[in-house]
Amino acid sequence: MRKRAIVCGALLLTGMTMLGLGRLYGQEEIGIDKRELIGEPQGTPLAGAELDRHTEELTSLMRCPVCQGLSIADSGTMIAMSMKEEVRQFLAEGYTDDQVLLYFEASYGEFIRLEPKAKGFNLVVWLAPLAALLLGLGLIIHKLRPRPEEVEVEIQPGTDPETDDLAAYRDQVRREVRS
Repeated sequence: MRKRAIVCGALLLTGMTMLGLGRLYGQEEIGIDKRELIGEPQGTPLAGAELDRHTEELTSLMRCPVCQGLSIADSGTMIAMSMKEEVRQFLAEGYTDDQVLLYFEASYGEFIRLEPKAKGFNLVVWLAPLAALLLGLGLIIHKLRPRPEEVEVEIQPGTDPETDDLAAYRDQVRREVRS
């Protein structure tokens, strides 16, 4: 009985995890057409050399789902070629870049973009290098700035007995440190 409960719990946990991952990565719900998300074409239909150029530009912004860090334009896998042809069809029908990207994000999530949008948590990806650069510059400036203890102060002998004693003590410390 206990074994059956563990198996059922594991299956339930696995199913919930897969459902959560599907939603996390933007997998579509069953029965929803992704074209409903992007609506009617809002751009002008492209053809010829302009279509080829624009297809290359747009697919160079999209990550191949099976390659490590390659764009769809650079990948030679079957899925990348299929996705490139799909992008080409969308552009030929008059869909805009944003509509095409939204369509693919519905299937693959924001992972499909080689450059993440600069909003939400992704803002950290865009701002972290700038923050590191500013922090490094601040640290360099701080280290190069002269410190107050490094500044030499000249004391005029005979002006104040207390100052003369202090000057004599400093001279003695300096002699001891040098030796």
